[in-house]
Order: sequence, then C-alpha cells, then structure tokens
Amino acid sequence: MAAIAETAFEWDADSILPARPMPPKEAPGIAMALLKPRLLANLIASYPDYWYKVRYCDFRVGISRTGRGVLINEPEAIRRVLVTEAEHFPKEDNQLAILKPLLGNGLLTAEGAEWRRNRKLAAPIFQHSSVKDFAPLFVRAAERSAKRALEHNGVYRIDQEMTKLTLEIIGEAVLSADLDESIEGISDTVTETLDKFPAMFLASAFLPGSLRDRFIEAIVNPGRRQLDRFARKIIEEAKADDAEATTLLHRLMAASRSEDGHEMTVDQIRDEVATFLLAGHETTATTMTWVWYLLTLYPEWQERIREEVLQVTGGRPLDAEDVPSLVLTRAVIDEALRLYPVVANLMRRAEKTTELLPDLTVPKGEAILISPWLLHRHRRHWRDPDHFDPMRFIGEEAAARPRHVYMPFGGGHRICIGASFAILEAILILGTYAQRAHINVVNAGEVMPQARIVLRPNVPLRAMVTPSGTF
Repeated sequence: MAAIAETAFEWDADSILPARPMPPKEAPGIAMALLKPRLLANLIASYPDYWYKVRYCDFRVGISRTGRGVLINEPEAIRRVLVTEAEHFPKEDNQLAILKPLLGNGLLTAEGAEWRRNRKLAAPIFQHSSVKDFAPLFVRAAERSAKRALEHNGVYRIDQEMTKLTLEIIGEAVLSADLDESIEGISDTVTETLDKFPAMFLASAFLPGSLRDRFIEAIVNPGRRQLDRFARKIIEEAKADDAEATTLLHRLMAASRSEDGHEMTVDQIRDEVATFLLAGHETTATTMTWVWYLLTLYPEWQERIREEVLQVTGGRPLDAEDVPSLVLTRAVIDEALRLYPVVANLMRRAEKTTELLPDLTVPKGEAILISPWLLHRHRRHWRDPDHFDPMRFIGEEAAARPRHVYMPFGGGHRICIGASFAILEAILILGTYAQRAHINVVNAGEVMPQARIVLRPNVPLRAMVTPSGTF
C-alpha cells in the first residue's frame, strides 16, 4: 500500500462504474437478519435488485413493528407524502430515536409548532437572496483550503480537508464562531458518532421502543457530551460578541422572546447549534468528498471544469454573479448528489389510512420508506442510472425530468433549509479549487458507499494534490 500511496491513480473510465454495493436478489429476511446482522449495518447494501425497478412494494427490516412498511418509488405518491398530505406523515419513530439523543430538538428533529417557530427564525439567512452574500466568504475559505492542500507534501486526506473547510465556513457564516481550535475535535466527534450508526440501526430494527431508546442513548451519550461542550462554548462566545445580529446564532439569541411570547432556553439554542455543527457542514463536506472521488474516476471532467471557470473568470476569483455561467461545474455537483445523496433514506409514518395512488392505500400506522439512493438509480426514471454523466442535468433531459425523482435534500416543507447554501458553497469550492489544484484520489479503488446517517465513503480518501494544469 505504501508504494501505491505515492503514485497518482490511473483509471480506465470506460471499464468501471462508480462504486455501489452489489444488490442481492432478495431482501434479507428475518432469519438471515438474525443470523447475519451485519447485512443491515449498511442498509443500502441490503436493497434487492428489483427495488430499483418497482413503483412500490412492501419492505421488512428486522423484527420490530416499525421495521416493516411500504417502499415508494412513484413521484406522485412521494409528492403526496411529503407535500400535499405531509401533516399526516410525520417522521418515523426509529429515525427520531437515532437522531434525538444526539441533536435534541433542533430543526432536524423537532416537530409541530416548535419546528415551525425555529424554521421561521432561520429562514431569512438561508433564503437564496441572502445566501449570495456569503459567496466572498466561501471563495476566501476555498482559497485557503486549496493553499493548504498544495503546501502538503505527499498524500493528503482530502476528506479531512473538506471537513475543515466546511466547518470554517459554517462557523463564520452561521454560528459567528472561529472554530479553528475546535475543528479536529468536532470532526472526530462526528465521525465516531456516525461510526456507531450500525449499532443504533440494529437496535431500532430488533429492540422494542423503550429498550431501543435506552441502548441508543447509552452509545450516543459520549458524542452528545462532546457536541454539547462545543455548542455551549460557541454560545458563550457569541454572547460576549457585540457584533450585529447577522448570523443564525445571533438571531436565535436575539429572539429570546418571539412573537408568541415563547422564550428560547439555552438548551434549545444548544440543540440548534449542535444541529448546524453536524448537518451544516457534513452535507457539503461529504458531497465534495464524493466529487473528488468521481473526478478521479473521470479526470476529463476535472479539466472541463477548469476550462469553464477560466473562461468565465479570466483567472480572477469567483463571485456569486459567475455561478449561473458555471453550467458544467453545477452539473458535476448535481450528478455527485444523484449518485451519492447525502441522506440515503427518508422514513415517514402514516397517521391515518391514506390512498396515495389508485392502486396504493397505506393503512394507519404503516411506515413509509422513501429512498433517494433508490430513486436516483431507478431504472424507470434515469438513463444509464449507474453511470456518471453530468450532462443529464443540462438541457432538455433535465427539463423533462419529473419532480420527486431527484431529492438530494429531501422534499416538501421539511426539505433541508440549507440546500441553497450548500449548493452555492459546493459550486464555489469546486470552481476555486479548479483554478488552483488537481485532485487525484490514490485509493479510489477501495471506496464503497456506506449509509451512516449520511452516505460516506467506507475509507478515508487519500489524494495527491498538484497545481492545476500540471497533470
């Protein structure tokens, strides 16, 4: 391995597809799941081949009551679950049981009035018109990141660099905090907690509710305590900061008494800070990690992006006004999110019996699985779904695509509030790197996607970083 680590990775793009688990013919049954629980540790690996073809079907995972339900791949039914009938389909208990012990009642996990109130507070910062104001920050941070990568001799952990970069951005833009001294600790905490996901998922699949909750809380507690320490430090520093209330954290603290007289406690603010520490950076960091993996497999696209950015900018730093012209750069981001959506699975529960399609009625209490991983590779919705082809997001093919077959940030009123922020951030990071550096992931042949709350590579990504145009 040492010899390989110092050598640029060579790839025959015509003979290989981006990594994915080989789907079994049938989903693991209860007996197989009990005998080989590791089959459920990476859930996407247990999805049988026919799930990539059907409109909907029954599914079963584990032996708990909530481990069975209906898988839906039909856009109209998904629209009803996430949009028109969303109030009757709240988040499923098992997903909340995994996330709440870590994040509390933040935007990702809260329901009802509390979620609506805090979403309203956060919305102004993440509106498209406001997000554009962050473009100079994104570019400056990406320039620093590319400089760090180029200064490193030998193989460099490009996934760690993406984490550092996106934590710097979320700290400055959203939390009004300099996270430099805390980045390694936050990154380690997030990784250690995500690595426990298989145990958390197996607990949710096999244990009754009360025992499940105690087990998950016990294994998540170390990560929660660490995240709590980072979040409260950020809050204390923000309290001492006399800056104008322009960041999300300042808005939350300024709204100590909202329109309905509700006072946000320190614990509630902590939950939002913890949520943005995890979800706010992980989305873009993971997306960019997959981008570098894919551009290693298809290096001609790295060159096409470099040429596009050079043509648009003439060599000057990027700005928000350039983004509409970065058509290929945006298409690469979109295609990376199609092949490797940050969240592979969405779970909902029917609160009442509902007819979703003329031939599909979901009974009260049924769990519903909507999987971006499956939707984005579905044989009925995509041409050559397992191939990397950013051109599918350009022109008539993109315009003709129905909604709710491409859902990298979820859908409906619970769609990720930071979607516009993350897309602009990723485009400007990729474009800025393209001006300065070429990335070659030397262990690309070892990579396989793993569902760990977010969809991460199974191995650290080690890369050779060279000045742009020298490869």
